[in-house]
Amino acid sequence: MGKAGLALFSCVLVSACTSQHYSKPVIDENKDIASLSAQYVNATRGGGWDFTSLFPSKVYHPRDGYIYYNRLWCLDKGKGSIDEFQHFIADVCDSKGGEMDVDWCISGSHSYPLFRASIEPTGTTCTGGDVAVSVETIEPISSSTSSEWRLYAEKKGFEPPQR
Repeated sequence: MGKAGLALFSCVLVSACTSQHYSKPVIDENKDIASLSAQYVNATRGGGWDFTSLFPSKVYHPRDGYIYYNRLWCLDKGKGSIDEFQHFIADVCDSKGGEMDVDWCISGSHSYPLFRASIEPTGTTCTGGDVAVSVETIEPISSSTSSEWRLYAEKKGFEPPQR
């Protein structure tokens, strides 16, 4: 490994080791749900080195009109909980004029999906004893009324409420 390779490896190692200084997100209706979820993951992460943060967790799908976020991490129960995350997501949904229905945030006035956010334990524990948790979100890239987004949401299980 040359000097450039060693320098790159050192930067990656430092990045993984020093990623402990995050604060929990605050409700911001202008931020996408993937970014807010990522901030929560970083703030509540247990353990030492986090090499999973080096891989992209947020992926844009422009043809189908949505953003996908998925992350597995070790949840430090001293820093946060699944219930706390769910309450935070419900508050974000409310700030966007929606109401939560299981994992879906649904527009209160038009019955269309604003986003989906789910969090659940994987059934395993991490080396340090923290519970392994998975979070997954999907949301529209631009408008929650776009036909591409609504079709994809229906593919992912969204069912418009019956009126």
